[in-house]
Amino acid sequence: MKITLIAPKSISEGEFRFDYGFWNFYLPLLSIGHDVHFFDTTKLGNKDLKIHIKNFKPELLFCIMTGSPYYCPDEPWETIREETIKGDIKTFNWFCDDSWRFDDFSSKVCHSFHYCSTPEKAFVKKYQQIGYNNIQYATWHANSELYSTLENEPPQRALSFVGAIRGDRRDAIRLLEYKGQQVYVPKDTSFEGMLWTYSTSFATLNFSKNSVNTGTQMKARMFEVPATGSLLITEYTKDLENCYDIGKEVVTFSTEDQLLSIIADMKYDKGKYEKIAKRGYERFLKDHDSKVRLAQVLENIK
Repeated sequence: MKITLIAPKSISEGEFRFDYGFWNFYLPLLSIGHDVHFFDTTKLGNKDLKIHIKNFKPELLFCIMTGSPYYCPDEPWETIREETIKGDIKTFNWFCDDSWRFDDFSSKVCHSFHYCSTPEKAFVKKYQQIGYNNIQYATWHANSELYSTLENEPPQRALSFVGAIRGDRRDAIRLLEYKGQQVYVPKDTSFEGMLWTYSTSFATLNFSKNSVNTGTQMKARMFEVPATGSLLITEYTKDLENCYDIGKEVVTFSTEDQLLSIIADMKYDKGKYEKIAKRGYERFLKDHDSKVRLAQVLENIK
């Protein structure tokens, strides 16, 4: 299939770094045999997309729209809506943050596309309630051809965290360190640095609060960590139950006391957690590899 991936190629400040969409959408789509053009919405806009469509003649516009004039000042909404109305090219959008953006973003723009997906299974019904039925459940994923290449790296540390240290994350990490558990937080948060940290850590923390602190949500880290063979210790969010066997493939906590208990038990019975990490990795390969997820998404676009 001829696919135009319409997404930001990089949203890093200062030094250029490829964004998640390059590693986990663009490369896997190529890998499963599609003819894919990456249309970078941080630099290109409506007029550019019109020219591209005329020349490339895609069969599908696969969009990851941000709604952010800061990162994508000329995000090509007008051209996408025109193509949706004309119907000659299929249009699809991958929504990222429905747990906190459904009311003021996703619900208002979903009708601009023939098809959309949501990373939270409960939101399928919310789309249907507003009269949008071409919605599919498709949560996050990771590209095994990149992440799993380091799966057998020997652990260099017990526990790590990659991300911004703020709010309850800071409190939890400080508490762990106060209790004698060092948490490695790398300075290098590039894709390569993140990948190396996960791959060389026995276990990796994830905090599931959304960016506006109104609740928890599914995050890419929940798949990136198991993809490297590291044990995922994650703050609980309900949709995890649709992705993993909790307690057997990943470990979850909801309170600081539960997190402390997990860390203490991990020190006492490392073998049990090695088995959990292995099962988590196997589940990732089976269900959450980008090639698996994206093939399913495309199959549902009729």
